[in-house]
Amino acid sequence: MNQVPKFKCSICGQELLEREISCICSFCGKQEQGEWVCPGGHYICEDCRLASPAEVIERVCLETHSQNPREIADLLMRHPSFKDHGVEHHLLVAPVILAAFANCKKTRVDKAKIQSAIKRLVDIPIGVCGSRGDCGACVGAGAAVSIIFSANADPMMGRSRALRAAGSALLRLAEMEGPRCCKQSVYAALETGWDILGKEFGISLELGTITCGFSHKIADCKKEKCPFYSIKE
Repeated sequence: MNQVPKFKCSICGQELLEREISCICSFCGKQEQGEWVCPGGHYICEDCRLASPAEVIERVCLETHSQNPREIADLLMRHPSFKDHGVEHHLLVAPVILAAFANCKKTRVDKAKIQSAIKRLVDIPIGVCGSRGDCGACVGAGAAVSIIFSANADPMMGRSRALRAAGSALLRLAEMEGPRCCKQSVYAALETGWDILGKEFGISLELGTITCGFSHKIADCKKEKCPFYSIKE
């Protein structure tokens, strides 16, 4: 007797159920007929499932209605193309901040700005945190602020703001010490970049307490030494 294959949801880890029902993609929002369904309601369309990190980041950031960059980042980091560590995390921070900030202002995020953010960060090599003292995720906070304040057009104020965002994120990450963790880097960059935007615009931007949902699966997790550590899976 043939055994039914078991597949797990890449978003929550629950075992998928074989059912043909109408589903909405958790990443791009497209509705289609699905064959394998997550009990938690998650679904990934084939286009998103096969997408590269840059492609899925663009898809999600253009479609999301979330005003919280942490929520958007957590979803993206659960995509199959995102590993425990990797250069894909360098691309994540700036587009996520741009999307969430646009939603906070009740405007639609500019596709060209999302693409520009990814382009600015795509050439950062892996391991630069140790080899040259910067971090692609933290630099992403600077890129987001640069785009929002049009730093190229306003070098007097925009450049300073971009440098402050990237520098603050790097200092925040440096305080955490220990082995590198790309999830930690993303959270540190979001935390500082979002805070700087709120102060610059004089508005309250909600982020909430950041709790890492990846602690249980990262072999070299710093555990209690990390401010984002969680024992929950």
